[in-house]
Amino acid sequence: MSEGTQGHERFMRRCIELARKARQQGNTPVGSVVVLDGEIMGEGMEQLPTSLVLTGYAEALACQHAVEKTGSRFLREATLYSTAEPCFMCSYIIRQAEIGKVVYAIETPLIGGATSAFPILATIELNAWKPAVLAIGGLLAREVLQIRRA
Repeated sequence: MSEGTQGHERFMRRCIELARKARQQGNTPVGSVVVLDGEIMGEGMEQLPTSLVLTGYAEALACQHAVEKTGSRFLREATLYSTAEPCFMCSYIIRQAEIGKVVYAIETPLIGGATSAFPILATIELNAWKPAVLAIGGLLAREVLQIRRA
């Protein structure tokens, strides 16, 4: 296993911890972190359906916390990790923050930003959104699926 893969797993394991907490609070079990230079800059766990905050998605919250911590809305060198493939809304936020890489565990093909019919993460059709985000799926997917089945 390469050092990079070990790093990816370390950050995904933190996402899994956050997903478990979200589930304990009655929410969808999704956790996310934004990492820059090997350090977690932002974390988020799903706050829906129990919250009235429409943007209470793990990825959106992690991005917002990273922007607040870094003092910049541009996170070009950052990687976002999530237990689930980011949805359309979160993918838009990721593109707006110019995050370069997304690593996720399980696909959400109906509304996912990488695998759906509307791949917002990967599209190069919108000139303002170049380059496309590198999306890597499947990391620790079995562990995440176990949480979702619990």
